Amino acid sequence: MEKYFRIAAGIIGSILLIVSIVGINNELAESDSVETMLPPCEITDEGTLLPGDEEVTCYWGMSVEILEIPAEAIAADVIVDISWAKEGVWIGIAEADQVENCELKNDYYKCTKNSVTLIEGGDSSNGEIQWTPEPGEYRFVAGGDDSQSLQQFSVDWEYEATLKSGITTPLLLIGMGLLSYSIFRGILF
Repeated sequence: MEKYFRIAAGIIGSILLIVSIVGINNELAESDSVETMLPPCEITDEGTLLPGDEEVTCYWGMSVEILEIPAEAIAADVIVDISWAKEGVWIGIAEADQVENCELKNDYYKCTKNSVTLIEGGDSSNGEIQWTPEPGEYRFVAGGDDSQSLQQFSVDWEYEATLKSGITTPLLLIGMGLLSYSIFRGILF
């Protein structure tokens, strides 16, 4: 019976060592570039006495797609970098349920300015966001300066994910312990 226990300890120890070494050394990464746009502003000239004295109302745009960060992501260090080069626009991140404050259009949600609570980014982001997400559901929000023209711009994003050292270190130690037990117990007995 002792022999089978040693063999099982050796196999489990080897698996834990492999998983921890792969988790320490491997990084999951992906990147892409997407085109996004701001919703068009509404122009009203009702009640104005002078030509060119119209009122401009601009909106924020929210993505229809939901970015879901699964609960398993708590075991990883995830960093999301988002950047854009166009002046006068910004990107933000909101919890997906903030969509309640917006109106569905063809392929985006139109949100009244400041009706959505952003958890990252916004008008002070200066062309880039570095976000460390927690498990949950999120949507991207785009906004910008009040302007009558429709603004379209390119957004680059990338993410990197590695297993947290708080997980890989114990796996490594347990794996080494089980493998050592299996080897030394086999040599001695």
